[in-house]
Amino acid sequence: MIIRFFKFTKLPQVIAALITSILIMFAFKNMNDLINEIYSLTLLVIIYFLTLFIISKNSILKNNHYVLLGLIVFCGFYFKMPSEINITASYLFLLLSVRKIYSLKSKKNQNKKLFDIGFWFLISIILSPANLLFVITILTGISIFYKISPVVVLKIVAGMLAPSLMALFYLDLTVNIPITQDYFIDIIYQIWITYSANDTFLNQNLDHWSFASISLLIFLYYSFRFFGNNLGERIKNLFLLTFFINSILLSFIINEYSIFLFFPFLVTLIKIISELKDNWFFETVVLIAIILNSYPYNF
Repeated sequence: MIIRFFKFTKLPQVIAALITSILIMFAFKNMNDLINEIYSLTLLVIIYFLTLFIISKNSILKNNHYVLLGLIVFCGFYFKMPSEINITASYLFLLLSVRKIYSLKSKKNQNKKLFDIGFWFLISIILSPANLLFVITILTGISIFYKISPVVVLKIVAGMLAPSLMALFYLDLTVNIPITQDYFIDIIYQIWITYSANDTFLNQNLDHWSFASISLLIFLYYSFRFFGNNLGERIKNLFLLTFFINSILLSFIINEYSIFLFFPFLVTLIKIISELKDNWFFETVVLIAIILNSYPYNF
């Protein structure tokens, strides 16, 4: 069966995942934007490997043999939704910040890690201002794996200043935008407009909000079912739960949010597969999901 295929093979997994992802991309996307979609697929692959690194490095999953199968299932949803390269790239930098949060457990080079958290997070915000909402995830993760204090916050802010200054100097030199008080007021105004568009979610079609709703219900069920038998596992699951709920909240703000569900969606799906891998009904459901996601229709 398909689940056993993804467990006991290495190279066939990679080939199957890449071919399936590319076919899904060609089926769902406008051929006039082929270059942009190739960039989008490339970013998704990078995000996938970064996610795999975070999962393996921090032992988030006891069994991560099925991550490529999860990637294929996710691509069916992802490529059906409108996507922008800057939003996908912003998620990559957000994951880099999350990776540093997990690394705070080692108690080594804490100052550098806090600086890097702020650095990568600010780049993510520059690419997608709505990502400012993930400050909830950032602060929660730091408080869980390290601690929160005025000194810690200052170190994070110091990391955020570096990309801010780089972006400002770049704009001043290349676009000739004067760095004045009005410029900063305009930035704040644009962020406010982004966060004021809460009615966007209500206008989304079934393909958008149904995926978020189903993912939320499944994730919450399996999060509490496998919340952990020891303190270490519970801490990891608490942070993952915060990250996922934060991602769902973002869906009320922007129209294209599927990429922000990738990390928690993949982890949860692998947990489900690991538990139900010998269930023929579940394997049938996985096959049907892949087939349906490969069909280029809109609900």
